[in-house]
Amino acid sequence: MACRISVWYAQAALHRGNYAGEPHSRVHTVLDLVLLSRGLAGQNLSTMKAQGEDGLAAGQRCETVAVLKAMCLDNLLLLGAERIYLKDRLSRFLFVSKGWIGAYAPGLTMADIAGKTDADFFSQKHAAAALADEQRVMRTGKPVIASVERETYTDRPFAWVETTKLPLRDEHGRIAGTFGISRDLTQQISDAQALAHQAHQLRIQNERLRELDHLKDEFISAVSHELRTPLASIVGYVEMLQDEQASGPDTGRFIEVIGRNARRLFRLIADLLFMSGIQSGKMTMEFRRTDIAEVAADAVEDMRPEAARKQITLTLSASTIPSVADPARISQLLANLISNALKFTPRGGSVRVEAGTEREAAVLTVTDTGTGIPAADLKSIFERFFRSKAATQQAIPGTGLGLTITKAIVDAHGGTIAVDSTEGHGSTFRVRLPLSPPPDSPGPDRSHDEAGLAADCTGHDHAD
Repeated sequence: MACRISVWYAQAALHRGNYAGEPHSRVHTVLDLVLLSRGLAGQNLSTMKAQGEDGLAAGQRCETVAVLKAMCLDNLLLLGAERIYLKDRLSRFLFVSKGWIGAYAPGLTMADIAGKTDADFFSQKHAAAALADEQRVMRTGKPVIASVERETYTDRPFAWVETTKLPLRDEHGRIAGTFGISRDLTQQISDAQALAHQAHQLRIQNERLRELDHLKDEFISAVSHELRTPLASIVGYVEMLQDEQASGPDTGRFIEVIGRNARRLFRLIADLLFMSGIQSGKMTMEFRRTDIAEVAADAVEDMRPEAARKQITLTLSASTIPSVADPARISQLLANLISNALKFTPRGGSVRVEAGTEREAAVLTVTDTGTGIPAADLKSIFERFFRSKAATQQAIPGTGLGLTITKAIVDAHGGTIAVDSTEGHGSTFRVRLPLSPPPDSPGPDRSHDEAGLAADCTGHDHAD
């Protein structure tokens, strides 16, 4: 009889669904709600009756089972750290564990929580998702097992939990609510995400190292070619001079070609030394009062022979630009840009160089009617050793250092460089340099040898 009464009492308590304000609510909640799940006292009583035990003995045994189960549940809910809840069919809390209160409602009591819903403790979005889960569990009878969820709140950071939600059944097997248990996974997921991020960064670094290794191989091949070609030309013309015994109508042209190729070798060596200085942080600059327009005019004149050889129209539009800059480096910068424009512009095309001022800055632009730069290559053109697809396919000579050096010079002046290019329709490189050097610019500490080398190597002629 005691078991039947307890089952009836638990059903009545579940239908009321709110224990707040009842002084003995914790006791009858723990004792009675246990009897609502399948396989509890009522079901044991039915089994005992089926085996033919007398009613009195069955009642006593039922009471013993109920007390034992209540003790187990009491220890689990009140002493453990697990986040456990029981809800009625309207998803109102009937009972929650001490661990649940500590995690979601510190400072409150069971009496404060009974009858409330998730909307009182979580964000509206999370409460709506939890309600949808519980309604589905009660409608289908199918539990949600070990689901990883993102819990969000209105007054603190979100958390990750693993939760299990089960239908809560009465003694007749009818679904009367839900039972749930969850555990916090925030730290584990945070650690896993950190490891995943580190693994991703490591993959990126490995890819970059492989790419650099590939670029290094290409660079060695390109440098070998850049050294071999002018050397072969020099040796060939020296042999011709020897055959003509240092006289003849072509002697002057032979000497000119030898000199041009020798300067090309000097330029390559200068580029390598310059890159070494950049990499070691020892790049030196010599700032002084400079008319950048004059530097641009000299750079254009140096390139006219190559433009004439390729039948390319090379023009300059410049006005006086008084500034404080390193003239040798500005000359090197312009030589690189003009040389590239001539390399990638077919015969009959044009290259236009402009120099002027705009908003307290010197502005240099080099525009060509060449092959343009593929969109996929634009983001990489200033990287060391990079050679565009067009350069590789057309076997255009170069080491992949010119634009890297150009950007380094621009950066050292505190300026910016940008490119606008459409494949098949040419390119425009635009450089902005402050009229005064950056505050932390180095003084005139460059050695005479380095200065002389830079001055001698501004020519960008190709080998004959």
